[in-house]
Amino acid sequence: MTNMQDVPQQNWLPQQLATLFLRLDPGLDDSVLALLAELVQANQAGHVCLPIAHRPEYRRLQASPLLGGAGQYAPLVLDDAGRLYFARHWFDEQQLAREMRRLAADSQGWPAARVAEVLALLFPASAPQPDRQKLAAALAARQRLLVVSGGPGTGKTTTVVRLMAMLAMLVERPLVMAMAAPTGKAAARLSESVRMAQAQLPVGDAIRQQLPQQAATLHRLLGLRPGAARPRYHQGQPLPLDVLVVDEASMIDQALMARLLEALPAHARLILLGDRDQLASVDAGAVLGDLCSQLVYRPATRNWLQQACGQELPADEGEAGSMADSVVLLTHSHRFRADSGIGELARLVNRGEAAAALGLLQAGEHADIAYQSRVEDEQLLRPRLPYLQAIMADAPLGEVQQAFSRFMLLMAERQQVIQANQHIEHLLEQAAYKQAGRDWYAGRPVMITANDYGIGLFNGDIGFTIPRQQGLRVAFPTADGGWRELAPGRLPPHETVFAMTVHKSQGSEFSEVCLQLSEQPGAMLNRALVYTAITRARDSFVLAGKPEVWCEAIRQLPLRYSGLADLLRKPLA
Repeated sequence: MTNMQDVPQQNWLPQQLATLFLRLDPGLDDSVLALLAELVQANQAGHVCLPIAHRPEYRRLQASPLLGGAGQYAPLVLDDAGRLYFARHWFDEQQLAREMRRLAADSQGWPAARVAEVLALLFPASAPQPDRQKLAAALAARQRLLVVSGGPGTGKTTTVVRLMAMLAMLVERPLVMAMAAPTGKAAARLSESVRMAQAQLPVGDAIRQQLPQQAATLHRLLGLRPGAARPRYHQGQPLPLDVLVVDEASMIDQALMARLLEALPAHARLILLGDRDQLASVDAGAVLGDLCSQLVYRPATRNWLQQACGQELPADEGEAGSMADSVVLLTHSHRFRADSGIGELARLVNRGEAAAALGLLQAGEHADIAYQSRVEDEQLLRPRLPYLQAIMADAPLGEVQQAFSRFMLLMAERQQVIQANQHIEHLLEQAAYKQAGRDWYAGRPVMITANDYGIGLFNGDIGFTIPRQQGLRVAFPTADGGWRELAPGRLPPHETVFAMTVHKSQGSEFSEVCLQLSEQPGAMLNRALVYTAITRARDSFVLAGKPEVWCEAIRQLPLRYSGLADLLRKPLA
């Protein structure tokens, strides 16, 4: 038996957990306690579980009362594949797989000829072939679960707007539709994109009025509040809707996705949008990547889609499991032309071609990408001057936001970002845009770092500090396209955001992006992080850092331990 008073806590479990485990199983030895500490660290790194079948602690743990199974009350679960879970992660994974399989198995399509008539009205014949946007819409008419993955500019928003219009045209009664995203920033961006796409729809007012105008955060949609025993909407009280569209699905962790599936009504359709190559969620899980591990269409579905779309379908990727017929990959980028340096760089990074990607950056043959060894001070200050001048000139807040979005410095690590923001503020002091010693000043951009349901600000929301007669105020965009202004003292936890981590940048776009690499390779610097940083840029991408750090980052594939993909590989009954 281990005496926890004799063990340095930083090498073990948190004190409360260690005490609980030893109370439940006084016979635990040091090696098993170290393994459980490793599981805690794995969860903090985004893994749902820890593979231990090959380790000596495996047999020691099998006999422990800490282990349980379905219907048992125990803190740990060890599955048949030798994956060790905390019980809540295992139950969430089982629940999520069960609900996804149920949704994917429910095929309730209209006749192909009827769907073809509607698709012909909504999708132009001049689209690139095969028209995967049209294919995605057709699948949504047949399947209750649809996952649409694609890089930036591949038309996910356009697709989903036409898809919702198609569903409204096919049914006899008005549909209740809703849109959501993981963060307030992503929800506002989705709302704006959808409103713009709806204006181009060739439909009447009766159809247009059924389409949602605003997206909510997933937490607000579900009624998730800190300290509450359960969300407002759950299995016993499902969401009152027929169709739910969720954007930026790569950012959704396993626990939140499980709560979402629990709250979905039995008859509803779920449309998930995202980019499978982007960074996974900050918390445990890589749900979108697991869902997209099967790009397979069964023969009956292929025949139906051929009739509905009139085109050849892409080849299958993998074997048909329970996600067959439910995933579409959009590949044609409308943002990046064939000769785009950003587009080609993103493709090389995704293929793991580190040397070729570095050569493309260093060659100087593309005006929209560049490489340099370090970021100069002038590069940090110059792009921010139009934003600061817009603040001082009391420009409309929409113009302020556009000026801010012209440039962003991205980094992998939070400590890097803190130091960069401090350095940029020092440069602002030298240029007389900020008074030394003051935290608040006109032009300070801030990012909210914790949800505050009372005020209505959420993690990831960005606001701009502006001068008003009554003093400084921080202006935040609202979902309906307006603005709200708050005194700085009313804000929940926040930080300056002239620079941000790549994780925090998800769901955003900037005209110019500079990715400053860490000094040394690290676990956080991987292929998905670099790809995510590149694809935040609309017009220009600059890499700053050591070539060897870049190459090592591209070689490092993101890895998340999970059993969800295995559960979803099981074929439909």
